[in-house]
Amino acid sequence: MPAPREKQPDVIAVSASDNGYAMPLAVTIRSALANLAPNRCLQLYILDGGIDDTNRRRLLESWRDPRLTVQFIRPVMAMVQGLMVSGHVSVSAYLRLLMPFLLPSQVQRCIYLDADLLVLRDLGEMWDLDQAGSPCLATQDIGAPSFDAATSLPSFARCKDHLAAQMPIANYRELNLPKDGKYFNSGVLVVDLEMWRQENLADKMLQILRDHRDHVLWWDQYALNVVLAGRWREMDQRWNQLAHIHSYPSWQKSSLGREDFLRLRDDPWIVHFCSPAKPWHYFCEHPSTATFRKYL
Repeated sequence: MPAPREKQPDVIAVSASDNGYAMPLAVTIRSALANLAPNRCLQLYILDGGIDDTNRRRLLESWRDPRLTVQFIRPVMAMVQGLMVSGHVSVSAYLRLLMPFLLPSQVQRCIYLDADLLVLRDLGEMWDLDQAGSPCLATQDIGAPSFDAATSLPSFARCKDHLAAQMPIANYRELNLPKDGKYFNSGVLVVDLEMWRQENLADKMLQILRDHRDHVLWWDQYALNVVLAGRWREMDQRWNQLAHIHSYPSWQKSSLGREDFLRLRDDPWIVHFCSPAKPWHYFCEHPSTATFRKYL
């Protein structure tokens, strides 16, 4: 018989949801467990923005796995009340900013996962990435690659008509941010919580959201990108394939080169259903809809 694999360090993951996103949260974690190495365990913290008892029970039944431990944490929602929300996004989107306050002090690092993901690769591989002294590992946003794409993106002329935003931090000059600063998506993060606590980064993010309310685009991402500008470290973009990849008619019309574009489009490690059209909607045309429904 082959020798048993040596047990690897536990992966610590965090997600946030309210009742409206309980079902896709079930798929996010179920798919993560399905692709987690047998010799890994997952410690999961759910920042509970209002999940009722019935859905909580369904979640736990969906995730039944000896490698998993789950702890629900009910935040004080007053900490994020009054922040900008719109469309399909609720105030629960801001709960990730509260992780340093809400998670036990012994949790010094975590993977943050949005509740609308399809995890297709072992999260242990992400957990093993070198934090390299950065407060955050993340992926560049393919729909809004930099603070001012028009003046800093070499491929701007060919992709400008298909970007989601040319200037996601509209007041970047006022904030003394560089025009060529890279902009990241907040749906998948590896966070150094100890550094966040030591530098009061969450407090700074919440203050930014209130001080610059008129400029906030894409909710928590505005604050994260302002406070962590120049300090976050890039992961392979396949760890967070944004739905916007499918808005580009070809690689030539995107901000990426051919190989990077095709790799991201055709071989995602995590699929992020971050557009208003979701795979639980009847007419969703996202190419990973069938895979989502399989896990559901």
